[in-house]
Amino acid sequence: METYTVKNINKNQLGWHLNMGGEVIDFIFADGWMENGYKYNFLFACKLEGLEPLVGPEKKDWPIVTLLITSPEGETQQIFKPYPPNEFKAEPWGVTIGNNVFKGSLTTEGMPAGYEVKMDVDDIGLDITAKALCTGVRFVEEEHGYMFYDQGKDIGVGWWPLVPRASVKGTVKFQGKKVKVEGLGHIERQVGNRDGRLMSDWNSHWFWGHCWAGDYTAMWTYSASTEKYRYHPFSPLVLWKGSDIILCTNNLSLSPDKFEYEDVTGVPYPTIETIHATQGNIELLGQVSNPTLTERYPLLSLPGQTFENAGAILRGFADIDLEITRLNKSEQISGKCMYEHGQITRWIPIPKK
Repeated sequence: METYTVKNINKNQLGWHLNMGGEVIDFIFADGWMENGYKYNFLFACKLEGLEPLVGPEKKDWPIVTLLITSPEGETQQIFKPYPPNEFKAEPWGVTIGNNVFKGSLTTEGMPAGYEVKMDVDDIGLDITAKALCTGVRFVEEEHGYMFYDQGKDIGVGWWPLVPRASVKGTVKFQGKKVKVEGLGHIERQVGNRDGRLMSDWNSHWFWGHCWAGDYTAMWTYSASTEKYRYHPFSPLVLWKGSDIILCTNNLSLSPDKFEYEDVTGVPYPTIETIHATQGNIELLGQVSNPTLTERYPLLSLPGQTFENAGAILRGFADIDLEITRLNKSEQISGKCMYEHGQITRWIPIPKK
């Protein structure tokens, strides 16, 4: 059964899902934007797809950590590091993979209070403590929280923002040099199953983002299914002011308004996106612009795909301008935005001239 009622996260979303049926892919993804210009994202996964070109066939199903750090000057370092399966140790709200540790803490109500991260991979690293400023949601009413769930096979697909906004302090190590940092961070969990619906079976293209603007935090995605499912959208947006949700809808409108070609993958991607959401007497209008891409992953998910017609995942940092109207009062504010756009196949099949 699939529904679209938003509820608070609980321990089912914080913990790992390693006992689900079939072959589980489960990971924690986080990013952060520091006041001195450093940015990071990292991932702790029991297993990922598409790693064979990066780590070789013998390690493609190993647990893995990834870490990306961007300097204030725009230089980027990224590492993908697999570890033997016996070096993966899961906790109810945490994990250790090799010498890399993610440890979460809880409030007395069982909600995320924060987390600590220690990563040291070659000449880059991260050692931070984060305090949760608001906590996330699950996008269905059922206790399990999966967006798709087959109870008979015990397989599902889940995506949950766990801590959309946290105050972060610590150090980053970039090119072997440690630098003190503080700023804002975001963390979420995704889970899927290779024995369930392949991503290419149900997803055609998507837009994902979150932002921090003054006291406001927003999180959204607009995902279109395939032609088989008549391009049906999944389109939630949640807006917090401080720790309180003030707008929550599954009827986000997102419009990609200007495009450029990404030279590495050859994929056209939006350089300006407009997001719009309303609920009762609250309205949000936002414009995402000037994305700086730091990650580019070709997608070869379908039979017959080559690099000439492959899709791609493109991720980076962007600006956002928000206009938030509550009753008859309007507030305009600018902020910092995380940006992702994906295409399973070439969404705009027009060759570059």
